[in-house]
Formats: sequence, structure tokens, C-alpha cells
Amino acid sequence: MEKWYPFWRISVLSLVVSSCVYDSAVIPTDCTNIHWTYTMTAGGQDHWADLCTGYNACGGMSQSPVNITGAVAQPNLSKLTFGYSTTAAEIENNGHTIEFVCDPGNKLTIGGTQYELLQFHYHAQSEHQVDGKKSPLEVHFVHKATDSDFAVIGVLFEEGASNSLFNQYLSRFPAEEGTYTDHSEIELTELLPLNKSYYHYSGSLTTPPCSEVVHWYVLKNKITASASQLAQFQALLKNNYRNIQNLNGRKIYSFDE
Repeated sequence: MEKWYPFWRISVLSLVVSSCVYDSAVIPTDCTNIHWTYTMTAGGQDHWADLCTGYNACGGMSQSPVNITGAVAQPNLSKLTFGYSTTAAEIENNGHTIEFVCDPGNKLTIGGTQYELLQFHYHAQSEHQVDGKKSPLEVHFVHKATDSDFAVIGVLFEEGASNSLFNQYLSRFPAEEGTYTDHSEIELTELLPLNKSYYHYSGSLTTPPCSEVVHWYVLKNKITASASQLAQFQALLKNNYRNIQNLNGRKIYSFDE
């Protein structure tokens, strides 16, 4: 026997079906050739979560960066133990940042967990804020223990004395996508402030796929670069920072050496 449905039920059903078909058509499952940007365009950061299914985490509840405020003292946190030595200079402009790829063997130990330093890269302006204030530049040292356990050290810059690493390499930074290498060695410990007090919270990668697998340690003490060096970075990186994300109930902790 043929079944009849009221018109309004057919209309609602049609909308649901067409919506499902539309969503599956516009959100690819393969992110390989997806182009994303920091701007407010169609591929911009407000739309990262909708560009492909692999970027779904960009709309998650534990995203980074954040505004660091109201940090709670937590003496039970561990000291950051850096087992850094040197790395060869391999500098890449990947279209989103300037990245130094690091040689294997440089380690960070936190509370018994050892992480391998993979690379460090820059954001201008800073991604993290402290009490609502941005810095002109921020560098992230990205470490990995497992695919689900990353530790990223964030170091903020302020205007001051010229930066020795920039003195040597800033003029060599690729202005377009590409890589610069030479045989000189970079002393990694010299890239960090002497005092390693930090703010800590749990968050994510700040670029797609925005995986929420990161233990963030933003150092309280800043390092310096000259006004002209900071201006060169701004011109090169063109505001490659992600906007501040909601804490959504997460706590920010403070540790002093």
C-alpha cells in the first residue's frame, strides 16, 4: 500500500538529505592539497575546521594560543631540563613561517618524559598574549615524545639588543617558499633566556590540523631583537599568528625556577 506523508514532513526530510549531501561534498576527507591562510578569507583561520575533515580539531575546546592571565602557582610542576647542543643551519620558508629544522639528538626532559626537538619557527606578532598584551615576535620550539604527546616551548621577544642568530641568518631567510642551508652550527641553548620560569597549560598546535596534543610552556622571561630586526620579520612573515582561543575552563599554571 502506498504511503502518503504530509507536505511539511517531506519538506523537512528534503532539507536534511540535501544538507547531508552538501556537507559531504564541500568538506573533503583528504587534506593533502588544502590551502589555508591566516587571513579572514575563505581559507582563513575562522574556517580551518571546515576545510577538510582532518582539520576538525581546529574547532575544538582546547585550542591554542591563549591569553595568559590569572595563572595559578603550581610548585609541583617540573623544571624544564634542556639537553640541547647544536644543529646545522637548515632554514625553510614553508609559506606559513620561517622554520629551522633541527638535527636529531637535542632533547627536552619534563618530569621523566623525554622529548625530541624537531624544529623551531617564528610568529609575528606573537600568538600568545600575557595579560592581554602581545609581543612583536614569538618563537616555538617543537618537541615530540609520541604522536599524542608534544611539548612546545614558547619564547616571547621584546625590542632591545640585536639578536645574534638574526645577525647571522636574517639576511639569508628565504623571502619565498624554499630552503637555505649551510654548514655552520647553531648553539641552541643560546636561543633561550637564562631563567626558564614558565606558564603552562594544555592546548593544541596553532596551525592545521590543530591537534590537541600539546603541553605548552611559555617562558616568562623574554629575549631581544633590535627594532630593525623585528621590522624585517614583520615584513617577511606578514602577521602569521592565530587569534586568541577561548580557555573553555582550562587552567593556566605558573612555575618559577
